Amino acid sequence: MPESGADAPEVERAFRWTGEFADPSLEDAYARASWTETRARLHVVLIAVYIYVGWAVFDFLLIGPGWAFAALTAGRLATLAAILIALKRFARYDDHRKFMFCAMATQALVAIVAPLSLVLGNVDFSASLLAIVVVLFAFYISLPTGLASTLAISAALSFTFVVICPWLADVPLAALGQIGALFAVVNAIGVELVRTANRLRRTGFLTLMRQQELYDQLKREVEVRREAEQAVRSTEESFQSLFYAAPLPISLIDPADYRLVQANIAALKLFGISGEDAIGFDVRAFFAEEDLDARLDRLLVSGRAGVPVEFRLKRRDGSLIWALVSAATVQFRGRTVLLIGIQDVTARHKEAETLREARDLATAASRSKSEFLANMSHELRTPLNAIIGFSEALERELFGPVGNPRYREYAEDIHDSGVHLLSLINDILDLSKIEAGHFKLHEDETELDRLVQAATRIVRHRAQQSNIAIECDLPAPPLFLVADERALKQVLINLVSNAVKFSPEGSAVRIETQVCAESLRIAIIDKGIGIAENDIPKALTPFTQVDGSLSRAHEGTGLGLPLAKHLTELHGGTLTIESAVGVGTTVIVNLPLSRIVGRDASSKETAAI
Repeated sequence: MPESGADAPEVERAFRWTGEFADPSLEDAYARASWTETRARLHVVLIAVYIYVGWAVFDFLLIGPGWAFAALTAGRLATLAAILIALKRFARYDDHRKFMFCAMATQALVAIVAPLSLVLGNVDFSASLLAIVVVLFAFYISLPTGLASTLAISAALSFTFVVICPWLADVPLAALGQIGALFAVVNAIGVELVRTANRLRRTGFLTLMRQQELYDQLKREVEVRREAEQAVRSTEESFQSLFYAAPLPISLIDPADYRLVQANIAALKLFGISGEDAIGFDVRAFFAEEDLDARLDRLLVSGRAGVPVEFRLKRRDGSLIWALVSAATVQFRGRTVLLIGIQDVTARHKEAETLREARDLATAASRSKSEFLANMSHELRTPLNAIIGFSEALERELFGPVGNPRYREYAEDIHDSGVHLLSLINDILDLSKIEAGHFKLHEDETELDRLVQAATRIVRHRAQQSNIAIECDLPAPPLFLVADERALKQVLINLVSNAVKFSPEGSAVRIETQVCAESLRIAIIDKGIGIAENDIPKALTPFTQVDGSLSRAHEGTGLGLPLAKHLTELHGGTLTIESAVGVGTTVIVNLPLSRIVGRDASSKETAAI
C-alpha cells in the first residue's frame, strides 16, 4: 500500500502501532484468512520446543538429580503441553483466542525456564547472553502472538537476565548497562521487524481483497453482459415470433427513405404483396393522399404521442381501404427504424357513413313530421274553431230556442269535444314548433299570482267534479316575472290538470312557490297513484304514457309533461319529478332567479352589504 503524499495519513490511521489493522472487523478478516499460516508458524516453533525439552539432558548433567532438575523439567514439559494443546485442541479459527492464549503461555514458560536453567546450571555468561538473545529473536520472529504481549514477555525476560547477571559472572556495573542497552536494541529491532512484517502482510491482504473485489466485479459485469446479450437474443427472437404472428398488420420502415425493412404476414396480406416484393418497397406508394408528406410528418409527431392517424390506403390491386396508422421509433439490429401499426377500419368507416346517412334521413324525416304536424294542426284548427263557435251558439241559444232540449245537450257535447280536440292540437303544434326550433318566447312582465290563479281557474271545474281541493301557497308580496305568459300558464295548466287527473276523490292538490338560494321553485304536489322511479323517463317522453294499454283508466295523449318540460327549459329552467307508487307525486319547476323582476338589483345590493 502506498504511503506517500496525501494518502500517508490515511494509511497511518488504518494501522495500530503494532502494524495490525485499526478496524477490528478487518483485522478479524485478516486473521481468519491467514489462520493456516499462523498454525504453520506454530508448527515450526514446535520443533524448537522439542529441542527445548531435550535440553533437559544438559540440565541433568549440569545440575544433577534433585528438586531443581525436576522443576526445570516440569517447566519444559508444560511448555510442550501448551503448544501441543494449541495445535491439537484449538485448530479451528473459532478457537483462535484459546489458541493464542496457549501460544502466549508457551512464550511465558520459555521466558521463565530459560534464565532459571542458566542460573542453576552455572552456564558460561557469554553462552547465557547469546542464548537469551536467540530466545528474544525467536519470540519476535517465530511465535504468532500479538506484538504487545511479545514485547511485554521479552522485556520481562531481558530485565530478569540483567538482574541475574551477577549470579552468572562477575559483571561490572558498566557492563550491565551495556547488556541492558543490548537487550533494548534487540527488542527495538524485534518490534520493528514485527511491525513491518505485520503491515506488509496486511497490505498484501488488502491488495488481494481489492483484486478479489475487482475480480468479483468483473465477473458480475461479465455475467450481466452475458445475461443482457442472452436477453437481447431472446427478446429479438420473441420480437420476431410476435412480429410475424401478430394478427394486426405491422411493418418496419426506414425513416430516411420510407422503404420497407420487414413486414409481417398480416401486412403482406392486407396490401396483397409477397415477401420477396416487400423488402425495399417504397411504402409511400400505398398511400392515396394528396398532401402525403405533410400527413406523414403529422404521423411521426402524433405517433410519438401514441395517437394514430387515419389514412386512405391503396392496395396492390387498386382497391382503397381506410386505416388507422400509428408509428413508433425503435432500435432494430443496430439501427433506428419506424414500427408502423395498421388497423383496417374500412368496415367501421362504412358503418359510420351509413349511420351518418341514416341520421340525415332521420333528421329530414323528423323535420318533415314536425312540418306535417304543424300544417295539419293549422288545417284542423280552422274547422274546429267553427265547430266550437257554432256549438257554443246552439248551447247558449243565442238566436232563439232550439226546441228539443236534447239538441242542446248534443251541442254541449260537441262544444266540449271540440275544445278538447283544439287543446290537443295546440299541444301538438307547440311541441312540433319546439322540436323544429321554431318556438319563440314572447316575454313580458307578468304577475306570478295571476298566472297561478288563471291556471287553477281552468282546471277547477274538473277538480270540483272529483271533489278535489286546489290549495295555493304563494309568496307575499306578489312576485313579478319576466316570462312568456301563455307558455308558463300552459306549464301550470298541464301540471295541475295531471295532478287532478291522477288524484283520488276527496284529496287535495297543492301549489307551492318559494324563492330559494339559486332558483324560483314552483312545486305541484298531489297524493295520487304515483309513478315508479323507472317509469319517470317514460312519462317525460312525447306520446308515451306510463299505462300504455288500451284499457287504461285515464285519458290523455302523453303530451302534457313533455310539453311542460320543454317550455320550462326554454325559460332556462328545469323540470324534475319526485314520486312513489301509492304515495303521490311532486313535480318541481325551477326557474332562474334572473326571471324575477328586480331580483338582480336586490342581489347586488345584498352582496354589497
